[in-house]
Amino acid sequence: MSRKPIDWKHLEEDYFNGRFATKAAMAERYGCSATAINKKAKKDGWPDYAPSSEVLEKFNKKLPAKPHEKILGKIAMRKVTELITELKNNYSSVDEPLIVSYAKSYERYLELEILMTKEDTVLYSPKTGSAYINPLFNAIQMVQKNLVTLANQLGLSIASRKRLGLTLDDHDGDRTGNLFDIAESINSMGSVDV
Repeated sequence: MSRKPIDWKHLEEDYFNGRFATKAAMAERYGCSATAINKKAKKDGWPDYAPSSEVLEKFNKKLPAKPHEKILGKIAMRKVTELITELKNNYSSVDEPLIVSYAKSYERYLELEILMTKEDTVLYSPKTGSAYINPLFNAIQMVQKNLVTLANQLGLSIASRKRLGLTLDDHDGDRTGNLFDIAESINSMGSVDV
């Protein structure tokens, strides 16, 4: 069974006119993957994809309203909104369970850290006097591991963004002074003889 060739001419036209809310939706329409579109855009020097204001407005109306307040606290609800906003073109409603899980884990992590500030990492048994690790510390470690796993699945780490071909927004548009620029400038100075 042969695959239908991708209509790059019309896809490019739709890309530049922002006719789809996400690259994933565009990929589905043209029978390819979002990764294939990303590779083509990079190869041909296309600008970052931006849906038209009309398409974005329709898309935003389809986004879920506030998550159910009995399930998520204020911090988790804020994190869901931040993630959907940050992922905009890469967001799909299919990702919603991951986003909600990440937000709940993030909120739980902060709550546990607050509790942990009131206790020591090592506790002592009142009966035997022996030392043991605070169960809160173990819970924090488990939640951190879960957060990292979910972050990688959502493309929130540097490695996963590279692997998935994602580019998240640089909010202020100025990338000067970030850690990598500083490290690069230090490395370019060369070694100093002492």
